[in-house]
Amino acid sequence: MIYKLKLLVLFLMLPTALFSQTKFEKKGDKAILKGDYPEAIIQFKNIKDKNAEVNRKIAECYFVLGKYDQSENFYNSIQEKEKNSADLLHLSQINLANDNFTAAVLLAERAGELGADPNEVQIRLDAVRKFAEVRKANQDLKITKIKVQPQGKCLGIFLLPEGIVYSEAGAGKLKSDKNYKLLLAAGENSEFNETKSFAGKLEPKTDIGAICISPDGNTMYYTRWYIRRGKQQMEIAIAEKKNGEWRSKESLAFCSRKYSCCYPFLSPDGKTMYFSSDMEGGYGGTDLYVSKQENGKWTEPQNLGKSINTAQNEIYPRVLLNNQLWFSSDGHAGYGKLDLFFTSRNEDGSWAPVINPGEPYNSAFSEYSIQDIPETGMQLFVSDREDRGLRDRIYELKKEDKKRVQVFVKDAHSYDIIKNVKFSVLKALENKVIVADKGMIEGETSFEIPESEFDQGILYEITVQKTGYMDRKIEYYPSSQKMNIEVSLDRISEKPKFSFVSELTPIAYPKKKITFKNIYFEKNEDDFSDEAKKILDRLYRFWKEFPELGIKINGHSDSKGLEQMNLDISLQKAEKAKEYLVKKGVDVSEIEVGAWGGEFILNGCFDDSGCSENEHHENRRIELIFVL
Repeated sequence: MIYKLKLLVLFLMLPTALFSQTKFEKKGDKAILKGDYPEAIIQFKNIKDKNAEVNRKIAECYFVLGKYDQSENFYNSIQEKEKNSADLLHLSQINLANDNFTAAVLLAERAGELGADPNEVQIRLDAVRKFAEVRKANQDLKITKIKVQPQGKCLGIFLLPEGIVYSEAGAGKLKSDKNYKLLLAAGENSEFNETKSFAGKLEPKTDIGAICISPDGNTMYYTRWYIRRGKQQMEIAIAEKKNGEWRSKESLAFCSRKYSCCYPFLSPDGKTMYFSSDMEGGYGGTDLYVSKQENGKWTEPQNLGKSINTAQNEIYPRVLLNNQLWFSSDGHAGYGKLDLFFTSRNEDGSWAPVINPGEPYNSAFSEYSIQDIPETGMQLFVSDREDRGLRDRIYELKKEDKKRVQVFVKDAHSYDIIKNVKFSVLKALENKVIVADKGMIEGETSFEIPESEFDQGILYEITVQKTGYMDRKIEYYPSSQKMNIEVSLDRISEKPKFSFVSELTPIAYPKKKITFKNIYFEKNEDDFSDEAKKILDRLYRFWKEFPELGIKINGHSDSKGLEQMNLDISLQKAEKAKEYLVKKGVDVSEIEVGAWGGEFILNGCFDDSGCSENEHHENRRIELIFVL
């Protein structure tokens, strides 16, 4: 999600001998110089025989535009030996945006091996760590709508002690009518349940919104919309509060009729302003800028730089209590249209990699104008996710309180606590793992469930396993009346219901091993047959009764086809049988896997022997062996 540059520096692959280029490549290169990346893509795609350089240019253009899927496709069309460190760093960024953290790390490390700047590689690795932390923290967040809502589209929010100031579209139909007006969602203790007019006399015939107010409460900076030469433009205007009324003054000095300035936000001390603008010298679309107040005047705006701004739009900057800069963008890789992103300053003053906080902050639609409520730890933002882009709503986001449920495991007959138990919890409807194979050393443990899910009929499945006992799965519907769960396990009978002895055949070699049974497979089928699974289930139950036994799994194939292919197939099938048993509860350290391909044919059916398919099938087997 970072380092998407509009500059020609990204395209060092441009040939120095322009005369050797095709006409399409020349047009594409000129489009890049102008910052017209969609046109560049069209021209490059017209080239019939695309080499690595052309595919790289197309991939770069898509990367700059934030179209990561298309960018990845063209990067992957470049042969591995022709990829350079910049390619790998961009692929690392793409995988990071897709939450594929492992691939992001590996690609960044490979880029370092090919000569990428070590600092840049380290920044990428740090970003992966930060992403993982954010995703984990988001699991505890709950999103809800506030009671008072805009009736249509909204131009941002601003938090005051008395409530939330927001703008919404009115019912005006004529050009002289005011469409956007300011309102206040009033209330106490974060219960915003009453709508009031706010600054109702301020520019009654002009669309205004996206405000911020100075710390002393007497100066408002707001976005004013106007039409110039048929084009909508914006500027940041000033209003002062006198005798309880807001009165409009001039626009800020750095505003101009040649470009737009909008969506202002003040630092807590009121001396730094962040805003959006499409003024010349940016990276494309609207960029984020900063200006400082010195001697009563605002300084010349400074662009926040290439790590934040893209070829698209960055809007609604906000500095929250943790000193993180939040903003919305449709240029960084995200989930939908406008997504929320954040960054912070490094020790050297540079900006850290931009982070997409993911769900529930972002959706397939637009999110913007985030604020925090210091007293409650909540955050507010605007999104059109619920009405498919037709209406904006104000949402609050907070860490949800949880309740802890206790689990005790006892012997069904003696009622003694059972120690060293394996325990897991699944939220059934979402198929979401809450606890994954946690060890219960003392026979009791606990897990957390959000308060909102109690007494709602939501199903959780709790699975408990212990060697020498029958597995137990119970259904739990969180209830405030049942916070302690007791799970009773039955011992496996000393006289098993199944006669396994008849299924064990002594073999002369190697020593101290007995075969259990063979299962058979088809080469072109991924899963085992139902009959094969029944045999594996019986083996597991036998092992549960005699856990001191080790298990040997030998995979064999027929001799048809290539030798290496047969060896690979036999290993794959043996490993799949191992995986099945481990999921059932067999200790992975007790299983040994062997693969023999077509080396041990049982019936003389070699590839050129003219045997039937059924005869070849007899050799496609997995031997299940107990080690004494």
